[in-house]
Amino acid sequence: MRGIYKRAGVALVAGALVLGLAGCATESAPVSDPAKGDNTLLAYTGANTADEQSFEKVTFGAYQGQDISWLKLAEENGKTLLVSEYVLDAVPYDNSAEQYQWSVQSPRPQKDVQWATSSVRAWLNGEFLNAAFSADEQGAIAATTLTDTKNNVPHTGKTAADASIHVADETTDQVFLLSVAEAKKYFANNAARLAHPTDYAVSQGVYVGTASNADQPEGAAIWWLRSNGYYAGYASVVSDDGYVHGDGYRMAGELHDGFEDHGTELSSDLGGNVGVRPAIWVETSALS
Repeated sequence: MRGIYKRAGVALVAGALVLGLAGCATESAPVSDPAKGDNTLLAYTGANTADEQSFEKVTFGAYQGQDISWLKLAEENGKTLLVSEYVLDAVPYDNSAEQYQWSVQSPRPQKDVQWATSSVRAWLNGEFLNAAFSADEQGAIAATTLTDTKNNVPHTGKTAADASIHVADETTDQVFLLSVAEAKKYFANNAARLAHPTDYAVSQGVYVGTASNADQPEGAAIWWLRSNGYYAGYASVVSDDGYVHGDGYRMAGELHDGFEDHGTELSSDLGGNVGVRPAIWVETSALS
């Protein structure tokens, strides 16, 4: 069990997910660096240490009547990488229910979720972008080319030579989610990755953690990463204790719940229970 979550006053227990050997990249494995807009390789040097970590904060844009507070993760070439300090909303990674039919016999669909075709990508670069930023602010947000290593393909002799098997479709976005690699690169440890939801995100039904030990404080939320999960139909997440969960949760945000009939679990709201923590590259001059 990773933790206990509450939604609308009802406690739900997240079922354990079996970690596959290729469920997520290891701390020393090189992966593409989407923040640089190319296939530059990076390693997780210094990530996930016990060192304390603090971030400079900046306010930029507003969402649902509240100014957005951002953490500065990196600066280069006159641009600053920001990620929202709080989980701002709760939406599914992908709501194309017809593509992910669950069966009674198996809790897994047959098709991988992909950032390039996901509904959360369209939402971030459409509805959210227009709601959160003025025209001038949108003009200061850089279009970023994202190239990711797939999260669910073992590097075997048979597949290692075929780059298309390992590399996800390239996209260019103004607003995006951090990848598994970035969540490990820019945050020193689980504690640094913890994020609490805004009141609006709670009203939208985001799962909120209940403290189970000293490392898992009350009230943190689960938030999506853009990397696909280990299983078809799953996307990676950061859980409410700050753990980078490479196996992931279902694209609609549904957690394992012990029910036998998984075919009835796609509810009408399609999993508005995993949070969204947007990331943007912004012209540094626009933040002063």
